[in-house]
Order: sequence, then structure tokens, then C-alpha cells
Amino acid sequence: MLLIPGLGFGRWSWFKQIPALSRRFRVVTFDPRSPRDPKHGVAELAQDAAALLDRLSADRAHILGTSLGGFVAQELALTRPDLVDRLVLVSTSHGGRGGQGMSSRALATMFGLGSFSPEGAARRGLKMATSAAYRTRHPEEFDRIVSTRLALSPSLSSYLRQARAGADFDASRRVQNISAPTLVIHGSDDRYVPVSNAYALARAVPGAALRVFDGAGHLVFVEKADEVNTDVVSFLLGVQETHEVREVIRPGSAPEGRLKGWLLRVPQATGRWVRGLRDRLTR
Repeated sequence: MLLIPGLGFGRWSWFKQIPALSRRFRVVTFDPRSPRDPKHGVAELAQDAAALLDRLSADRAHILGTSLGGFVAQELALTRPDLVDRLVLVSTSHGGRGGQGMSSRALATMFGLGSFSPEGAARRGLKMATSAAYRTRHPEEFDRIVSTRLALSPSLSSYLRQARAGADFDASRRVQNISAPTLVIHGSDDRYVPVSNAYALARAVPGAALRVFDGAGHLVFVEKADEVNTDVVSFLLGVQETHEVREVIRPGSAPEGRLKGWLLRVPQATGRWVRGLRDRLTR
């Protein structure tokens, strides 16, 4: 089983998945690198994942990707279907147009605008990624996540290249070609990738199942780790129906996402790709 982390995260982010999933599967993960060509960065990262599986002589593997890692997982399933057994997509979208975009506030927070220190930027970003209920119940764990994010964050250059790769990703017209059985997992209160994108993604992937966790944010796999891990294991073992994790996707069942009627003014130095990130990363 290959775990692919999201933007700015690395192997450490799976601290609640690896112990649980390793009881059932041989679990492998990695720290994503900085793409050489950001415009084709997701494809490069998918090639890295494929090379890793080939190096491990893995004929097929279950793939779980979250956020930007969900883009990589989709690309891997599309370009190397021979390597993908089952697919789990967490807190992500199919990119492109047609979904609900990230709010201007979320975008600014993600890039640390308004913060005066790296610690402040990391804390604000992670607060946006989690629910208030989670932070109230687990304040010490949240503080450890902030500290680890600061200690193990990629360089600014690498972060921006990964972000641009996400901004340029668009599989909206290709996900219908995913042949692997797929489970989409999302938090209902995700402020980085609004939940309507999960409904759109699950509708677009043939036969996909959808699990939405009420009250959870972008880091649903941390906030609801026990439930997420149980659902993932059940799905990968092919017994998800007995655990009632399947939510059938029917036409018109997705909540209507409200598109923002105004645009965030971004500094000229950030370039057009930042605006593209807001428009594409969550669609």
C-alpha cells in the first residue's frame, strides 16, 4: 500500500495511518520532491511513485493520496493502471473547472499572508485545515503537528513548485477512465477543498464510493483517524458494504457549491499561477 502525502506534508503526516494499516498491508510512503517542470509536476510525481513501486518489485498496490497527493494518485491510476489495485482519494478533487473554488481567505492562509513568523503561518494554516472541535479535544496533538510541520517542511521553493503543479492539474475529463475501484473520503467542513468537490469527484469516477465525515476539516485522516482507517481497510479488503461506508452517488445528490462572486487581489510577485491555484486546485 502506497501513501502519498499532500502539499507541504511528508511521511510524518501518516502518523495515525501507518501503525493501523501496517497490521494488514505492507505500507510504503515517501517525501514528494520538487517537480522539475511545475506545469507537468503532478505527472512527474506520479512517475516518481511508479518508479518507487517498480523498485520495490510491487506488481500492484493499493494507492491512498490526500490533497495534492490525491492528484498524484489519480494520475498514477490513469497512466499506470497496471500498478493500481484499489484507489483511495482523501480531501481532494479532480482539478479543472466545474467545482467549488477555495475561498480567498483560505488561499491567503495557505500561503501565510498576514503572518509574521513561520510558526504563526504554520499554525494559522493548520487551524484552517482542522476543526475547532478537534483542536479543543486534542490541543497537545495539534501543537505537535504544528511543530513537526515546521521542522520537516519542504523549502519555500519546493513548496511553491508543488503548489504550481497542483494549480495546473486537471483530470476532470479523464477521471472517467479510472478503472480501479475507488473510495473518496472527505470532511464536511473542509475549507481548503470544499466538500462539493468530493461529490463531483465521486460522481465522475465510475462506480466510486463516497464517505463524508461530518464536522471534519481538510485533515480528516487525522481528525477521524480511527473511522477513516476502518473504512479504508474495509474498502481495500472488498467488504466495505458490511461496514456501511458506501454512500451511493446519484445525479443531483451533491450539495450545491456557491461560487465566490469576487476575486482575491494577489501581489504581482506571486504570478498568475497563484490565481490558478485558487481556481483549479479545488475543482
